[in-house]
Amino acid sequence: MSQFIYTSAPESEREARDEFNRLAVGIETVKRMAPGVRLARAELDWHGLTDLLVARPPIWTRHANPVAQRIPLHGDAGDLAALEAVLPSVLMDLDTDLSFSVQTRLLGDGVRWLYSRFDVNERLAALVASWGTVLDVRAPEQVLSVVCEEGEAYLGLSLAAHNLSGWAGGEIRFRKAPERISRSEFKLLEALETFRVELPEHGRALDLGAAPGGWTRILLDRGLEVTAVDPAELDPRLAGRPGLRQIRARFEEAKLAGPFDVILNDMRMDARDSARLMAAAARLAAPGAPALMTLKLPENRMALTAEAALRILGRDWTVVVARQLFHNRNEVTVLLRR
Repeated sequence: MSQFIYTSAPESEREARDEFNRLAVGIETVKRMAPGVRLARAELDWHGLTDLLVARPPIWTRHANPVAQRIPLHGDAGDLAALEAVLPSVLMDLDTDLSFSVQTRLLGDGVRWLYSRFDVNERLAALVASWGTVLDVRAPEQVLSVVCEEGEAYLGLSLAAHNLSGWAGGEIRFRKAPERISRSEFKLLEALETFRVELPEHGRALDLGAAPGGWTRILLDRGLEVTAVDPAELDPRLAGRPGLRQIRARFEEAKLAGPFDVILNDMRMDARDSARLMAAAARLAAPGAPALMTLKLPENRMALTAEAALRILGRDWTVVVARQLFHNRNEVTVLLRR
């Protein structure tokens, strides 16, 4: 028997719960801790559960972490000492040859915490480091998760690879660059990092539904030649960029010749129609080329629509992974391979 905490978009809590229920017998929700955050128990231990998560990566769950210890909180500075005191029992499986990070979440709207996440991270990281392991906040190999709600804290240690995301709660955030064209750029950056997609240093990229050009800008900045297809105009800041070719037309009307080393699709259309379009684009992909796309989903039938679209994609592509990422709204990001 084990306990764990998992997160999803607040709008996808039912889908995430159902996904876990299908994953294994004996998983049940203990309580809803906050919007998109649930405490659950499983008949399996954490390692058995993560084996299932690796074998069948979830779509709607962004992040999961084990709960090894629960301690009461009193809402004052003494909580930090209490967290320190219980830490040795949580660190029994710490691998001192692997780097670590402490990831703290403070839950509850309206809760007046007398300490910050940084205070908890700094205090506990110093103690973990005294065991002889190296702190690596950006890319840790193991994570000490600390989730605090009013009156109680939950601690657990796990390999970062088993948490589904290297960021606390799966909430990855990027600096708002001055050259940013659209919010959708964050979706592409998150997908590249989460799915560990290595873009080629040189080559040809196809961006479908490119306007206003956020994804195109990122590809150009990475050194790729980009064919941007969209009936609408691109942002004026992209005008004259070396390596950019714009085709102001729908995909069905554009006369395209492959092969392309990368294909992207963030088109605003029904997920199944977008999947059919992407299936037609498969002939333009170089062997082994990656493709990233978002599936736009209706609020009341997200799971069923996503499953239908993935079946369509699977006829012409290998579906590597599909996940509702932090920067997705009512959509799912999919990594494909030709």
